Amino acid sequence: MQTRRRRSKGGNGPLAGARILLFVTGGIAAYKSASLVRLLRRAGASVRVVMTAGAVRFVQPLTFDVLSEHPVCTDVFESPDGGGVRHIELANWADAAVVAPATADLLAKAAAGIADDLATTTILALRAPLLIAPSMNEAMWVSAPVRRNVERLAADGRRFVEPGTGHLACGEAGAGRMAEPEEIVRALGVLLAPGDLDGVRVLVSAGRTEEEIDPVRYLSNRSSGRMGFALAREAAGRGARVTLVHGPVDVPAPAVNRVTAVRSAAEMKRALGRAFPRCDVLLMAAAVADFTPARRAGNKIKRENGQLAVDLVPVPDILASLAERKKPGQLVVGFALETEDAERNARRKLADKKCDLLVLNRVGEKTGFGVDTNAVAVFGGQRKLFETPVVSKDEAAARIIDAVVGARARKGRS
Repeated sequence: MQTRRRRSKGGNGPLAGARILLFVTGGIAAYKSASLVRLLRRAGASVRVVMTAGAVRFVQPLTFDVLSEHPVCTDVFESPDGGGVRHIELANWADAAVVAPATADLLAKAAAGIADDLATTTILALRAPLLIAPSMNEAMWVSAPVRRNVERLAADGRRFVEPGTGHLACGEAGAGRMAEPEEIVRALGVLLAPGDLDGVRVLVSAGRTEEEIDPVRYLSNRSSGRMGFALAREAAGRGARVTLVHGPVDVPAPAVNRVTAVRSAAEMKRALGRAFPRCDVLLMAAAVADFTPARRAGNKIKRENGQLAVDLVPVPDILASLAERKKPGQLVVGFALETEDAERNARRKLADKKCDLLVLNRVGEKTGFGVDTNAVAVFGGQRKLFETPVVSKDEAAARIIDAVVGARARKGRS
């Protein structure tokens, strides 16, 4: 990543004086990119626009010429004023770049290092940070090839602003809408502002586990993965290098540096055990089973056999076993969901599991498993650090990561 350039005087905020290179690709959401240019200019940024051949079928280049006050670039063979090479000149000019909208085609080419037009050639030459705002049909967004490309780009250090959920151009409803321009501007501001987790290696567990009874039945819980995924996104947005280990979930995994999918508690224990020695912070948000069948039946258990009794044995305590291996400087954050004596049980778990912080998830109509909101309390040492009302899981994640940053600072002073 290139050294940050000196910003022009005037204006406040991380985008004041910043040079932003916008890549517009051939998706229906290209019309939103005009508003993005306007908001970036209002924030004090200078903007230059590169459009693909597909993009100019949706929006005329003249629109971006006028809004950016720079000629739109479309041709890799066009020479900049005064000679030189267009894609190198653009790449060297930018303090940060953003692809909005980013089609599945662009993701595939960028992940593979293909450079067959001005946009992909310039992306390959970039040393500035790159933010990607995907836009596509939900079936495409969750497809295996797109997920692989997203994971590869995240591993290469590219940042993502996740698509939203709503009505899509195809007439369907679901995930895949390009993030709103205001959200992209905020993400660019985070990208250019000093991150309070820059370079910190964060390991996040998320989702539920499934413990097999027979080939078709299992024991599990209602965890959707939303809270753990929100934590992974928040940590990545603050500059962390994030490794995510998740069990079965109900929502797509975020774009972070490394993602490993597991199913059972035993698989999660192995995956986290391999990753833990290399992390600085563990966020143990997964809802891991407490018990597993003592024996798995090789065939489906028949109903005709009468009453079914399943012998259960405790699952090894992943959080406690990892905390026992904690090295100086490592921070371990546990999570608990309690239905009675919540705070007392949370404080006991904090001590018993030797965590640095313990996040208590409240249970209620709008908080806990399977919803987009949560109410949490965070404990550290002998005291409750803070408690939230019912907020979005993204907001809860931001408050939890604030606590992690504070705890790391205290560890550094001790």
